[in-house]
Amino acid sequence: MQAIATALRGTGHHARSLTAAALLVAAAGPLPAQRRPPPVGAGRAAAQVGAGVLGTPIGFFGGGLATRWAAARFGAGEDRASTVGLVGAYSGAALVAAAGPTLVGAGPHATSTYWDALAGAVVGEAGSVVLARLNRAVDLGAVPRIVSAIAVFALPGVGAALGYDLGRRPR
Repeated sequence: MQAIATALRGTGHHARSLTAAALLVAAAGPLPAQRRPPPVGAGRAAAQVGAGVLGTPIGFFGGGLATRWAAARFGAGEDRASTVGLVGAYSGAALVAAAGPTLVGAGPHATSTYWDALAGAVVGEAGSVVLARLNRAVDLGAVPRIVSAIAVFALPGVGAALGYDLGRRPR
């Protein structure tokens, strides 16, 4: 510090003020926006994906059956109740898949939100819908069809975990 002060004696007032401000900023440490939470561990990531993938079919079937029943109860015809049930199934899948990573949590030094997970689940579900339509349009055989069906159910949960972890912030 003494060497810096000696070197700055011959400089102008503005240069000394700027140097002093730079030293204060450097001594203050990183700003909150510059801090990053520690990386997600493999165990936590696997638990988040597993919980999201487990929630996807539960939400799909539960949401579909509940909304189809409600639509029929309120007087919708069979075709209309089926359409409403499909919308409820996809909505339920995204909502429940997003709950999985949120319940597992972001770790002791980070935080994230259900909405981050829900955004990821919606993106994963969009991929799931595209993959399901491709699966119907192109017949590649039994094995690719089985792998595709597994991926259709896994994508919303994987997307929920990715969205949740991408939204992590330090506590």
